[in-house]
Amino acid sequence: MDGFSLPPVDPPLRSPIVILAFTGWSDTGTVTTDAANHLVETFGGARFLEVDPEEYYVFTETRPTVSIDESGVRRLHWPENHAYAVRTGLGSHDLIVVRGIEPNLRWRTFAARLAEAIVSLQPALVCTLVARPAATPHTRPIPVTGSSADPRLAARYGLGRSLYQGPTGIIGVIHDVLRARGLDLISLAAGVPHYLSIDENPPATLALIRALEPVLGYPVPEGDLEDRAAAFVDRVNEASRGDDQVGTYVRTLEAQYEDDTDDEGTSDEEPGDSELPSADDILKDVEDFLRGTGDR
Repeated sequence: MDGFSLPPVDPPLRSPIVILAFTGWSDTGTVTTDAANHLVETFGGARFLEVDPEEYYVFTETRPTVSIDESGVRRLHWPENHAYAVRTGLGSHDLIVVRGIEPNLRWRTFAARLAEAIVSLQPALVCTLVARPAATPHTRPIPVTGSSADPRLAARYGLGRSLYQGPTGIIGVIHDVLRARGLDLISLAAGVPHYLSIDENPPATLALIRALEPVLGYPVPEGDLEDRAAAFVDRVNEASRGDDQVGTYVRTLEAQYEDDTDDEGTSDEEPGDSELPSADDILKDVEDFLRGTGDR
């Protein structure tokens, strides 16, 4: 059905909660899809849905990649969208984890087909994961806010109202389609330090995993995420050590973080459009260091 391959899920999942994560507009780097990967790897999810990329991508914009595997063979990787049935054995809910790359084409068709697959599994709740740039320092815990357009769900999970208006990504489109199908929807958004524009951010991924606990009703085993998060912060500190401009900038963000009186829980599934302090020139060395391209 329009590029979607959907075999039956057997045996049925227990009152599943759907976790949606897409790189692109709603993800800074790969923070949300890394969280989705952690769920699948931790609980041993079984793939049950695949999407043919030919139908939904412009390959000059979202290019396939190549890699060399352990045996020295060159492999080609196309943009992927998969869904996994995850039997956790914990609490009252199994999981449906959907992870992918925001498509370039046919968003309405893509969203409708994905919604059809999700609705057929009778989920109890849909939770989208978001990571957006924020004026927050890497030396403090990553803030995670939650929102829902449904006041009932907002009250149940202690979330804010969804107030965002403006451009949207594929998650916004999927939300709209699922809402029309009568599904319960919430969103969790991590605020990622805007001056660390790199793919991996283990502290942000860990923050999203921990924020899922009240939603799922049980903690997700963290594996080595905490150690990786600590090592990441150490690397950023090393990259910025001895640079007075960087130190001053981070201390300014720390002070703002401590004094922050913004309303938590008023985020939406969209990246915010507020202006962020410009630190591109000041912190370029930090990004280069973390990518392994700097001189240090």
